Amino acid sequence: QPSEKKPAAAAAKPDFMITASYIEACSCDMFCPCYFNDHATSHGNEHFCRFNNVLRVDKGYYKKTKLDGVKVWLAGDLGGEWGTGKADWLVVTFDPSVTAEQQAAMKDILFQLYPLQWNVLGVDSVPITWEVKGDTAHAKLGNSKGEVILERFSGNNNDAKQEVVIRNLKYWGAQSNNGFEMWKNKRHYYEGHGKKYEYSGTNGFRVTIHFSGNAKQAAAD
Repeated sequence: QPSEKKPAAAAAKPDFMITASYIEACSCDMFCPCYFNDHATSHGNEHFCRFNNVLRVDKGYYKKTKLDGVKVWLAGDLGGEWGTGKADWLVVTFDPSVTAEQQAAMKDILFQLYPLQWNVLGVDSVPITWEVKGDTAHAKLGNSKGEVILERFSGNNNDAKQEVVIRNLKYWGAQSNNGFEMWKNKRHYYEGHGKKYEYSGTNGFRVTIHFSGNAKQAAAD
């Protein structure tokens, strides 16, 4: 008799899964050369990429912890040669509504999403505004020490309402994204932990990513 076929084993459910939307800007020219090179834009004799990555988790979980609505502000500098695996510095700011369990979960997720060696200067708790209205995207820290204002970049004059989108480009460790929507930086500002920068007219974009994986840090259990 032919042997009976056994049902295929169900794929193991990942420890975490998030869909997160970003309002993001940096000091590089548009579009960010860091996605195509292993070093940042040259600024005179220096190479750096000073950024504000402001994300809102649209839907997600980490083990038994729900992450829907979590807002995180990442300010930092990739440094001159981040391709070596070592960045310069980073400050992580959580909205006060984010619980201790959610913070631990997001730290594990984010350091897997951005797998570099970071000099973490601090972890702060400050109210975060994250909103997109019409052709403007706006993120702001409640202490007025951080702000990102993006304006949608007009495309082909024959179809100016159509987004300018870069597709088939990987966002860090995320498995997929909905495309990089070009929204030029009108103001990109951060001040804290001895660091201060402000840029306008440089790179900015919106993107929604999908990222999943397994827990790595015991502190996040």
